[in-house]
Amino acid sequence: MKITRQDHDDLNATITLIVEKDDYSSKLTEELKKHRAKAHMKGFRKGKTPMSVVKKMYGKSVLAEIINKVIDDSISGFIKDEKLDILGSPIPAEDQEMIDFDLASLEDYTFKFDIGKAPEVEVAGVSNTDTYTKYAIDISDELLNEELDLRRKQRGENKDVEDGIEEEDILTIKALELEGDVVKEKGWETGFTLLVSRIGNEDLQKEILTKKIGDKITFNIFELEKDATEEHVRKYLLNLDEDEDKEIGKHFEGTIEKVSRRMLAEMNDEFFDAVFPGGEVKTEADAKEKIAEDIAKYYDDQSRSVMYREIMEELMKNNSITIPEKFLKRWLKITNRDVSQENLDNEFDAFSKNIEWNLMKSTLVKKYNVVVEPDELRASVKKKIEGYMQQYGALGGMDMEPMIDRMLSNREQIEKEYSEVEADKLFAQIEREVSIAEKSVSIEEFREIVQKLNENQAA
Repeated sequence: MKITRQDHDDLNATITLIVEKDDYSSKLTEELKKHRAKAHMKGFRKGKTPMSVVKKMYGKSVLAEIINKVIDDSISGFIKDEKLDILGSPIPAEDQEMIDFDLASLEDYTFKFDIGKAPEVEVAGVSNTDTYTKYAIDISDELLNEELDLRRKQRGENKDVEDGIEEEDILTIKALELEGDVVKEKGWETGFTLLVSRIGNEDLQKEILTKKIGDKITFNIFELEKDATEEHVRKYLLNLDEDEDKEIGKHFEGTIEKVSRRMLAEMNDEFFDAVFPGGEVKTEADAKEKIAEDIAKYYDDQSRSVMYREIMEELMKNNSITIPEKFLKRWLKITNRDVSQENLDNEFDAFSKNIEWNLMKSTLVKKYNVVVEPDELRASVKKKIEGYMQQYGALGGMDMEPMIDRMLSNREQIEKEYSEVEADKLFAQIEREVSIAEKSVSIEEFREIVQKLNENQAA
């Protein structure tokens, strides 16, 4: 066997592999004998089928399988021995000729494979002379009062009120189908509850806030609630059975029969113990201090994530990396045969940016010797499971180890988790290497910054 490499430039090369007859002939004979031993053909006893018949039936496929195995092992070994850092995987060269294996005339076969080499990367922008912004969120008294009221509402009780309507109130409405501007004779009657803040029509919401019990409103019932599907409206507002195929008009007149409001829980020992376990919170001032700590921690984590994203964007913008585009487009087309040329052209820019970032990330991981330990993987998975469980209030006393083991038994999950933990550790290291300038912003300003980042990422 002979294997050589021809470099076309710094990023593209062709590996030529000559598979000689001696490399595969003995294996071919061995495999055909195995097929003959198993063959059970009409007219011949099992294992006595003539070799000429076996060759005719199985020869080409057996030879192709053997040659492919030789190619895979040889190319993989060559890339490893030559310490080649490649992108994608080897693909047949554009001038590779089709080979029709002929068992009547075994010969040497020549195969050519194009490879795309990863460029050498040096990352600028990670030193103590490089400054990045970390946002510090101003926690206003207004925000603390809102958060405290939210917790009081969560522990409070619903109460029927008659002193007007507020945005967070729940209305009980009796609705009658309209025909034009009047109630339709023998039209559909229904009743439902409605959260004022969920009303989809802004003008209608403003109108309702001026109403009281007994007042009437008109509306398109299919546009009453924000983002409500037709199925939701028919089931929960029109009160129709799932299989009830009844034609009902869109426009209704509703009468406000009841207004229910979530009242603020009294701030006493029972409230403080329930909302702030541990016995440290005894007063309103203590409660606001604890809420401020929680908000600060939450937004500190959010701010750090935003800073990491901005660091990534700056590194991408300020480091020029050239990749073998022509090769990668061919590789994508060969390995994803269902992808159209249009889709490939539209998505290649995002694909190439992802490759460039991964090259930079790999360079920095090596530079700073970032290593993900098994216990860090487990801790990351455990944190995610705890987050899921807390959403549904099902965490208490549960043994999570079997769930962690199950998630980490999946190769895809391990790779995904490893990549996330590695990225977190890398950015933490970058944060230690660069200079950080803190900038105070309001929550509204911070949300605008996050929205802009998301828009840039989606563009």
